[in-house]
Amino acid sequence: MAKLKLEKVTKNFGKVEVIKGVDLVAEHGEFVVFVGPSGCGKSTMLRLITGLESVTSGQILIDGQDLTHAKPSDRGVAMVFQSYALFPHLNVADNIGFGLRLAKLPKADIERRVAEVARILRVEELLDRKPRQLSGGQRQRVAIGRSIIRDPKVFLFDEPLSNLDAALRVIMRLEIARLHSRLGATMIYVTHDQTEAMTLANRIVVFNAGMIEQVGSPMQLYDRPANKFVAGFIGSPAMNFLTAMQDQPDGVGSLSVSGGTVAIGRSVNTPPSERITLGVRPEHVAIVSSEAADLIAKVEIVEELGAESLVYFQAAGSNQQVTMRTSSGVQPKPGDQVSLRFDRERIHLFGSDGRSLAK
Repeated sequence: MAKLKLEKVTKNFGKVEVIKGVDLVAEHGEFVVFVGPSGCGKSTMLRLITGLESVTSGQILIDGQDLTHAKPSDRGVAMVFQSYALFPHLNVADNIGFGLRLAKLPKADIERRVAEVARILRVEELLDRKPRQLSGGQRQRVAIGRSIIRDPKVFLFDEPLSNLDAALRVIMRLEIARLHSRLGATMIYVTHDQTEAMTLANRIVVFNAGMIEQVGSPMQLYDRPANKFVAGFIGSPAMNFLTAMQDQPDGVGSLSVSGGTVAIGRSVNTPPSERITLGVRPEHVAIVSSEAADLIAKVEIVEELGAESLVYFQAAGSNQQVTMRTSSGVQPKPGDQVSLRFDRERIHLFGSDGRSLAK
């Protein structure tokens, strides 16, 4: 295990700054997940940590040692790639033990450690096969095994499950979670899939345009997003956003939104004329009687997903969309006009700059 520390790390490609002064600490044994949209800098940050890209400025420290300009082989890190990067001409045992052979360890030691890793990853019966004879999940296990066997200080995963089908992704998420629990190693995991982030991470780091928007536990980011970007990125389906304005000059009581008025019962510290954003998650929207309604909306589409359903509405008098998550079989039909109400304890407000207005 090791503590990873990034201090004001930047990375430029020519005149383009893609990493903009990142500060972060990953503690011993922590599972940290980098998330964000394509092109936000999360994979570049991983390559800077492993040494595959050079830092423009700042420092990268592992266990207090400055490794900013060290060779990848001297950093004590191991990386698992999206493409597996297995040697096609070597069998599973030789792929797993390749790094130890380069280090010229005794053959008996290599065989012992390969057998131990194969047992941990449950690939003992595959040791004589070539990569082309393996499924995607089996190849990913072998790629992880090649990293484990080196006993690195920090594990780095670069979207390792993106090539797998949906069912196998779920299985491999569980495998990686079990592996972290067993090894107790420091792991940095990059993904664009916020479901992977929510299920795997001790802490999530949300990247956007080369900067960190927010760092916190999955539920901290879910319940208390720092800004509209984080609120919209974390959670599936995404949070509903409605343009709103204060309904009273003193800023206390209610907000006007398209299709209705939402009584929030608290003050909003913005000028009355400033447009703000009201956010509410799909599971915190309910159909009610007209007397209790926050807004009127028309049902557009109903997606039945088995145990639950997603209902998509259009707010009356506008093109603003609202999504509701509800129990399967408990939903209106397309074309119905209904009254919606938001959970008062779960409403989020964001200013014109996108920052949360939470008290």
